[in-house]
Amino acid sequence: MSLQFEKVDVLIVGAGLAAVTVALHLPHTLNVLLVSKHEVTSANSDLAQGGIASSYLESSSVDHERDTLVASKLAAMPDRVYTLVEEGRSAIRDLERFGVVFDRDETGYAVGREGAHGMNRIFHVGGDETGRHVMATLRRQLPDNVTVMEHVLIDSLLKSDGRVSGATGYNGETRLHVQAGAVVLATGGIGGLIDWTSNCRSVTGDGLVLAHEVGAVLTNLSRIQFHPTLLAVESPHLVTEALRGAGATLVDASGRHVMAYHPLGSLAPRDEVARTLTRHDGVVYLDTSRVERIAERFPKLVATCDAHGIDVCQIPVRPGLHFHMGGVDVDADGRTAVAGLYAVGEVADSGVHGKNRLASNSLLECWVFGKRVAATVTVEEKPLTVNETTVYEVSLDLFSRYRQQIGEWLTISPQIGEIASFLENTQQLVQTKHMSRQLSEQTLSLKAARLLARAMIETEDGYEQDRFARTADGISK
Repeated sequence: MSLQFEKVDVLIVGAGLAAVTVALHLPHTLNVLLVSKHEVTSANSDLAQGGIASSYLESSSVDHERDTLVASKLAAMPDRVYTLVEEGRSAIRDLERFGVVFDRDETGYAVGREGAHGMNRIFHVGGDETGRHVMATLRRQLPDNVTVMEHVLIDSLLKSDGRVSGATGYNGETRLHVQAGAVVLATGGIGGLIDWTSNCRSVTGDGLVLAHEVGAVLTNLSRIQFHPTLLAVESPHLVTEALRGAGATLVDASGRHVMAYHPLGSLAPRDEVARTLTRHDGVVYLDTSRVERIAERFPKLVATCDAHGIDVCQIPVRPGLHFHMGGVDVDADGRTAVAGLYAVGEVADSGVHGKNRLASNSLLECWVFGKRVAATVTVEEKPLTVNETTVYEVSLDLFSRYRQQIGEWLTISPQIGEIASFLENTQQLVQTKHMSRQLSEQTLSLKAARLLARAMIETEDGYEQDRFARTADGISK
């Protein structure tokens, strides 16, 4: 097998807003390599429809802070939330300096409102295609010291003298070794592990595995958010929450408002809406009859409905996996427990989301904490010592069956028996030194799913310790 070697100051694993924010703000004297698992546009940031939440136009960040904490079920870390919303007040101005042009109307910024927000504070670009426009603009601003490589799979991190010293993986099908003075994980969440999700298929928890295997701490992995409104067709498409902020309501087949019981109605926190829709007997629709200028404000939605022959005035929806609040434990500047390793964005448990993320705080988190990581990164060259790597010897057919099994328990109402069955079925997987990119990618997905499964079992009140004791040794391997 051919081998490619790279030596850089900073390796950034990921290509979404968190990764690009770090790359934009690192000193231009550093040699930076940013790698994307597939095309750079295969990032959840590019799919973001709702926009960016910011109290930029408010007299203070107090209300945004309160809304974030309440939505989190008071489980977020208050000091981190304060950092997010206070430093996030300047995010709109900062992004404009990089060329981002936010939507405006005759009164100024055309800010919207989404679930659990007490007021309009969601900034959009291109209506419901904020992510695509923001990412295209920012990627054009990447400086010359940043090299971008697509189709790079990082499958393991390397350590020397207790510090991360680089990584191994594949550039296409070519084996790749990267020596790096620091590594930043910005790999996104876990949504791609299953089919019914708003996430890119490539976002499969790789960063959790990479961090865990070099000794970083993982926290709150069972905190998973399900978005209430994915288009209820054969393949999932996100229906932005901003539609409800613009006046759409969730109704049943008879037109009854299914969230009428809640003080915030259809703009209740995502977890509460998703649970209600999951329990509801029958199809739930978004009634958009009160939404003004829908084609102008939500062009992507209208095009998607047209392509599926759906009346945009009555859109069938159902919940789907959306966001991971847990992840790699980091401090306020993105440092992990391992020297030289940082994490930012959805892969990190930054402490700002608690048990339920407030709508449109995700892009804000990427920007705020991406800047903090860039200001904190220290580069220290260590010799690259490549360890022997093994992968699970799993056929594509068997992997597909495992993936289907993951989809059966990675749901809003997980069944512990199905989780236990998955852990037991995958515990004795044979490992091989005969590696390929496909086997490496499948192995990362299965390991990430096992980490999630174990965390979900451990947080289940009815968990029987002795029943699963025989699997404990192999669960995190």
